Amino acid sequence: MKGIGSVLLKIVVSAAILYFLFRSIDLEAFWRTVRSVSPWAVAFVAIFIICSQSVSTLRWSIILKKDIDMPYLKLWSIYFVGMFFNNFLPTMVGGDLVKGYYLYKHTKKGDVALASIFMDRYSGFAALMVITAVALIPGYALIKGTGLPVFLLLLIGGFAAISLVIWVGFLHKWAMDLMARVHFYGINRKIDTFYRALMSYKSHYGILVKIFVCSLFVQIGVIVAYYVLGRGIGVEVPLQYYFLFIPLVNTVAMLPISLSGLGLREGAFVFLLTRVGAAQEQALTISLLWFAIGVFVSIIGGVEYVRMGGKKEMAAGAGMAGKRL
Repeated sequence: MKGIGSVLLKIVVSAAILYFLFRSIDLEAFWRTVRSVSPWAVAFVAIFIICSQSVSTLRWSIILKKDIDMPYLKLWSIYFVGMFFNNFLPTMVGGDLVKGYYLYKHTKKGDVALASIFMDRYSGFAALMVITAVALIPGYALIKGTGLPVFLLLLIGGFAAISLVIWVGFLHKWAMDLMARVHFYGINRKIDTFYRALMSYKSHYGILVKIFVCSLFVQIGVIVAYYVLGRGIGVEVPLQYYFLFIPLVNTVAMLPISLSGLGLREGAFVFLLTRVGAAQEQALTISLLWFAIGVFVSIIGGVEYVRMGGKKEMAAGAGMAGKRL
């Protein structure tokens, strides 16, 4: 019941935000904007999403190679299955949980599975923060006086602080000692087991460099693809704004209060792009179209999910994997 309540709440949040966004726009202008979208821009984004998922799979395989030798195509299937679950069942069974289950099923190494998924996510967000920090230097003049520079600096600073706690031994020990006073369902022991698996990557600089390069490629590609999609509907906002805004939009969409970020992402797009010359209808179209293309592409993961055994196969081992993970 608790899970169902959480899903319903997220649906309500997404629906409420979208309702207010559509109330504030000219619906006729919105549909004209949708109809004006260049099919080439849509095709470019679809192809890019497939390529970016493939590069992300390569990043995951590099992370895993230290402990596990799995064929790239197998990991590719699992990665797309995770994407499918993120889009179609984003709160009932998260994509990362599904990827962790399949990885555990093939390796029986729960700690390694969790650490690899964390590193995959972490490297992607690290690249996003580096891009934001670099873009903020020449882009400060573009957003000066809006309050966005302070928000972006807080975002970068917060990520840097969390990273220090994770990677610097004495800071991590201090945080764990602080948490030890809570004694919350043995969470400290679980974190410590996961942390030991994570710290095994500290001495593998080659792995860290390679996955960071992959993440840079993916994140820069996302920004450029958004720009191409914007140009495909006539938005003439310069590319440098996208380098400042897309990291912020993606971060807002990660907040676990809506359905796959739906509504939050659109609200952020409208808020940001309308300040640099885009119409509300254009900003909303870019965001919804990106989401729709991503959902369409993720059907590949649905096909792979069925091919790999589907619900029956998941149900057979989910209980055991859940205990180990």
